[in-house]
Amino acid sequence: MEKQGKLKMMRGLLFRSASGRRGRPSLLQAFGKDRRGIAAVEFALVLPILVVLFIGTVEISAALTVDRKLSQAASAVADLVAQESNITQAELNDVMDIARSTFDPYPSNEVHLVVAGVLMEDDYKPRVQWSEGLNAAKWAKGAAPPIVIPNELTKSKDTFLVVTHATYTYRPTFVNLFKDIFSTSQIELEDQYYLRPRISAQVACCS
Repeated sequence: MEKQGKLKMMRGLLFRSASGRRGRPSLLQAFGKDRRGIAAVEFALVLPILVVLFIGTVEISAALTVDRKLSQAASAVADLVAQESNITQAELNDVMDIARSTFDPYPSNEVHLVVAGVLMEDDYKPRVQWSEGLNAAKWAKGAAPPIVIPNELTKSKDTFLVVTHATYTYRPTFVNLFKDIFSTSQIELEDQYYLRPRISAQVACCS
């Protein structure tokens, strides 16, 4: 009887010891279940993508703003000149000053704008009568415009057009990172307008 009691006691101790080992998690299991710091790890993984998206959004938004300003400047210059029958050099300079102020707060020295009076000396034969430039060279008088004018605007002899052509070199603030992302350090913007004179057949200039 005494031996049987000792055997039962030993079995009980072994059972409780084995149960304790099975119930206690191992170090590897504890590490796998530990969720402390997981947010910091996820943030570190996502942060570079967020930075790239943020900078890309800022720079593209700024470029679109400059592009709208470029269109406004080219449109305003063409519209103001087209409302005249004869415009003086001083008035033309004032119009260019208006175009320059349109770009505030962006640097206006990056805009290159030309306004010109173009006459169709013959069908599909446009020739420059006069021109003025903002940070750009004038077009050669009597020569064909250095830009393509749609055929539907040049098909009739003696048609006169006020033409503006504007370009802008946008340079990103984060130029090095922008170059790494988009493989370019600048964005070239361009716009042009063609208007017929409002109150006369032609607009004379600089007389």
